[in-house]
Amino acid sequence: MTGQSKLLPVQTDKPVSVCYILSYYSPNYVRTATLLAGLSRCKKIRLFQAINTTTAITRYIETLFKLIKIKIIHNPDWYILGFRGYELYPVIRLITFGKKLIFDHMMSPYDSLINEKKKFRQGGILDFLIFHYEKWILHNADIVLTDTTSHQMFIANVFAVPKNKIHAIPVGANEDLFYPRQKSAPISTERSNFNVLFYGSFLPLHGIEVILHTASRLKSEPVSFTLIGGNQTNLNSFHDTVRELHLQNIQHINWVDLEELPSYMHDADLILGGPFGNTGQARRVITGKTFQALASGKPVIIGETENDSYFQDKINCLIVPQGNPDSLADAIRWSYTHSDLLPVIGEKGRQLYLENFSINCIKKYIRNLFIQ
Repeated sequence: MTGQSKLLPVQTDKPVSVCYILSYYSPNYVRTATLLAGLSRCKKIRLFQAINTTTAITRYIETLFKLIKIKIIHNPDWYILGFRGYELYPVIRLITFGKKLIFDHMMSPYDSLINEKKKFRQGGILDFLIFHYEKWILHNADIVLTDTTSHQMFIANVFAVPKNKIHAIPVGANEDLFYPRQKSAPISTERSNFNVLFYGSFLPLHGIEVILHTASRLKSEPVSFTLIGGNQTNLNSFHDTVRELHLQNIQHINWVDLEELPSYMHDADLILGGPFGNTGQARRVITGKTFQALASGKPVIIGETENDSYFQDKINCLIVPQGNPDSLADAIRWSYTHSDLLPVIGEKGRQLYLENFSINCIKKYIRNLFIQ
């Protein structure tokens, strides 16, 4: 991605040893998977992994044990603390003392908890503590990673971190799962089976309310929605809205394993990548499902963000204003009336992914951090 800066990387033919550290309840999270894939493809990087396999609280002990063992036996040149590493950061910094530590700050806890989810009151003691703890980590780390240039600017401006210390590396997609496949049935020429797919955790930035109100505007039209996901904290309000709007064109599925998602994606006519929530975070992110749709060559609707230089409406995707059910309904309506153009848009999206967001692109960004 743009916004990368030179770091004076190591100039040597000797392999650079790097240890990736993670202790997260979801150790196979896509951000971890794609960074590890990029690192693994760098021939001059010798990669070690201190990553938890358990998901209980004992994962912290497991990760630290693996890290200390790697430190004693191999003494790596660099360390990367993956997303999310906020809880363990002080201990990790102590163990890796004397070596360079890279911190993956893909999402700001302060922004998420205070501004997005509104878990704590602005101006309160927890607001103060979370902000200054996060700021200390960002200033203490030798290098900070994030996912978009918009997040790079956010971190620099909000936490007063030098911009040249922050490197934007895209999330990408698991390319073993998300790639062009033969659709089980062609896009319907009959206007009775146009299926729109959305999946996610229904976070505020996703704009699930916008999607439901969009479905309401398309009640009388030949469009059906498959919505996958949600959690205990937001599914009650989701189902309440479905009932209030009398939606019969919605199919909701609580959970689908990651390995099964590509089949749902390829049987859909259109993917809702979003985000549509019109929050601060929504305007800075490119969603994981957008990357997955692009990698799969599927037509995808995205919400306008500060990263739109990559995207062209009705060329490699469809773009709508965030927080606007009318505009989203119009884009879906255009899609099913121009279904013959969707495969071309999907192909152009795939090309966009390969040139800017793929694992090979991630490899180049990572390699530039360590090797010249």
